[in-house]
Amino acid sequence: MNEQITEEQLKTMTPHQIVQAQEEGRLDAVLGRPMYDIPAEGQLSEEHLTHMTPHQIVEARDAGRLDELLRGDQGLGTLT
Repeated sequence: MNEQITEEQLKTMTPHQIVQAQEEGRLDAVLGRPMYDIPAEGQLSEEHLTHMTPHQIVEARDAGRLDELLRGDQGLGTLT
């Protein structure tokens, strides 16, 4: 879902860029945090949310990738 920043890239970034990258979850590799494979497309699950930053969650919501979760119908199919 997001490209991780390398140590070399980090050295060339401004403080503002570093804060933004951290908010986006793009410093996880450099900081030694566990990295999770968040799909780049499709609906996301509650499990995905537990591994996402607030910034990533807002982006996913704005892109409509949380619609099923927010409606409460993920994995339920069509109810009649």
